[in-house]
Amino acid sequence: MESSYIRLSTLVFSLFFGVLLSVISKKIKIPAIAPLLFGGILLGPSFLGIINTSYLQGDLSLIISLSLAIILFEGGITLDMSGFKQSKKVIVRLLTVGVLVTWLGTALLVYFIFGFSIELSLLAGSLVIVTGPTVIVPLLQRINVNEKLHHILHWEGILIDPIGVFISVLCFEWFSINAPLSEHIIQFFFRILIGTGLGFTGGYVIYTFLKRKWLPESQLNIFVLASALALYTLSDYFVHEAGLLSVVIAGFVLGYKKIDKLHNIHQFKSELTEMAIGVLFILLAANLDLNGFTKLGWKGFILLLLVIYLIRPINIYLSSLKSELNLREKIFLSWLSPRGVVAGSVASLIAIQMTNMGYENAYFLEVFTFSIIGFTILVQGLLSEPVVKLLKVNAPPKRRWIIVGAHFFARKIASYINEKTNVETILLDTNSESINIAVSEGLSALEANALNLEVIPDEIKKSIGNLLALTDNRELNQLICEKWSQNIPAANLYRWSPTETDSETSVEFGIPVWSDLGKPSKISYELENKECVIIKSKLSQASRKIVQGTVPLLQSADDKITLTDFSFRNSGEMLLFQQASHHLPFYVLPDHIFNFESENYEEVIHFVLSKAARINPELDVEKTYAELTGNNKRMLTVLGHGVAIAHTHCNTLAEPICMVLRDKSGIDLESFDAEKSKLIFVVLSPANDPGLHLILLSDIAKIASDSDLVQKILSAELNDIPELIMQQ
Repeated sequence: MESSYIRLSTLVFSLFFGVLLSVISKKIKIPAIAPLLFGGILLGPSFLGIINTSYLQGDLSLIISLSLAIILFEGGITLDMSGFKQSKKVIVRLLTVGVLVTWLGTALLVYFIFGFSIELSLLAGSLVIVTGPTVIVPLLQRINVNEKLHHILHWEGILIDPIGVFISVLCFEWFSINAPLSEHIIQFFFRILIGTGLGFTGGYVIYTFLKRKWLPESQLNIFVLASALALYTLSDYFVHEAGLLSVVIAGFVLGYKKIDKLHNIHQFKSELTEMAIGVLFILLAANLDLNGFTKLGWKGFILLLLVIYLIRPINIYLSSLKSELNLREKIFLSWLSPRGVVAGSVASLIAIQMTNMGYENAYFLEVFTFSIIGFTILVQGLLSEPVVKLLKVNAPPKRRWIIVGAHFFARKIASYINEKTNVETILLDTNSESINIAVSEGLSALEANALNLEVIPDEIKKSIGNLLALTDNRELNQLICEKWSQNIPAANLYRWSPTETDSETSVEFGIPVWSDLGKPSKISYELENKECVIIKSKLSQASRKIVQGTVPLLQSADDKITLTDFSFRNSGEMLLFQQASHHLPFYVLPDHIFNFESENYEEVIHFVLSKAARINPELDVEKTYAELTGNNKRMLTVLGHGVAIAHTHCNTLAEPICMVLRDKSGIDLESFDAEKSKLIFVVLSPANDPGLHLILLSDIAKIASDSDLVQKILSAELNDIPELIMQQ
């Protein structure tokens, strides 16, 4: 009973602590294997004794085998054929020449430093061939290397696993089974043949089931998992360890075919992989005999450094001869070669079997391999980000936006983003008329369904770093974000969604924005008919312009576009939506209103423009003064109840300026008008927005028609005038 409980608790606590440490590592952004390695040692018999692998007996080998099958199948799904084509020569050499250099080079070092037999040295060298996708993949996500290096390391990390395992099994069989070498070599190639053949066959069978929709959607994930494990077992039935290659190839077939629901399958498998890695590495670390590390001594440390800093650079040098890689990229590839769970698993399996067979130096295989794993994870995991920056091999930021919808509203947003980022925004829509209009306006647009990523050219898709879904359908917007989440970080996926319905969905993709606005098509109609406007405002002034009916759309600062968590600072600009029928309150701010007494119109204009220039240094004062005062004051309009407007367009302005001047004695602007003008509005608008200029003049005319409102403005405190104007 006690033995059964210990077996159960070992498995359960391995699962719990494996998942817990994986979650923590993701939170603090470090490779999961580092805390798993130390956690397993701490929980094992050498310290806390919570996990005791000795009670698992043969179960440990079974757990290792099934976990590796899940890990490698998920890795195969993530392989990108376009990435392989970019650096085909280097990847092929790494999987051939590079494998031989690492294997034989390490074997020579072990042979000369420790004096082990040739067979044991070759076996030890084979265990560190693999570079570990379980470490490489999360590391690549964090350090953000350029696309070329990313694909090389990703393909090497996944495909080298079955190759390394096959060579390890070949060496182990040669070491432990008394048979001619030729038989072992034949078995090696037979293993490759079976793994490749069954992998392609099994992958296409799974693909056929999914493509023809023979399965209920709710059972796709479990079917794919069961099929992968069945394929692994079937391959191993024909020849030992052929299953690892077969599941990698089957996963690659599914990824290459890009079937519907692949993202959901990949997500499910990714979660299982994380769980498998957590359980597996906790058990492997707990199974380590720490006394073995002390036996290595200084020789072990020298061996470790030579394998990492001599063998790997030689590997990269030979694999990248006459390639497109530059020196900095070669140095980075030489630097990065972390080993992971596959190396540790195979080393543990072989060490266990050799110990049971009575080999005295079996401990060396496991201790040597885990020393390499621990050192590469800690050193390369912690320092790779600075090394990327030092060598300048980081990927350029993906700044391009894709906007789903090509209606008027979407086109206005796209034009603004283009202007502020100098990066071309792509509009997607199935409406050919909207696409044609967008193209005629100088925007980039594609007539395509945003749910089908395959119709988007690869060169465009790879440059997209942000998405905004602006269809009228909330569910469609969320589905679009879900589809694109495999290409774009979650923090850069945005969608229009009404506030009142957002909480109904339990799992959401994309950040809801502009929930206070109506449907995008309705906003487009209102914008086209001047029932609302989109205006630009300096961030330093934007907070004072957010009045009733105003919705902040986005802000631009430091070449970045932000749709949420707005900040009001000195530099930058904000795009605001105003749905009210009048827009004057946006531009009549407290520091735009003055008292000034003068009988001379030119003096009044000079005073107002000097004040405006302090707030807007880009204003061309001399030219504007000449336009407002010249040509018999043709830019001056005198209204009723003592209100007058001086107005013109200015090419240098990004947004309108509206200054208000009160003169208690009044100015006689027209000799035939008996009433002097005591309230003067000076309106300066960008030349490219004549519609808004007319709207502002219309709003002022409405004020002039209300004698009571004019009197209130003339008698009010300066700070109260914006509120009075807002109430018109």
